[in-house]
Amino acid sequence: MRPLGVGGMAEVYLARDTRLGRKVALKVIKRAALGFQEDLARFLFEARATARFSHPHIVTIHAVGEHEGRPYVALEYLEGQS
Repeated sequence: MRPLGVGGMAEVYLARDTRLGRKVALKVIKRAALGFQEDLARFLFEARATARFSHPHIVTIHAVGEHEGRPYVALEYLEGQS
């Protein structure tokens, strides 16, 4: 739907989960980071670490996957400030 932010190794977009009809924050690894195993490992480590917790102050991971060779994490979308 639109960009939400950019970090060192990933871009975050507001997206729509078409199956469940909800908004999600879609975190996608940058193309420039694809050639670096360390960045890919860090991206997946972050997803695994986040998935281990269930807490009101930590976003929920809805899905992890890959699109056109780029790993992504679909996160709970929370309106507000960073």
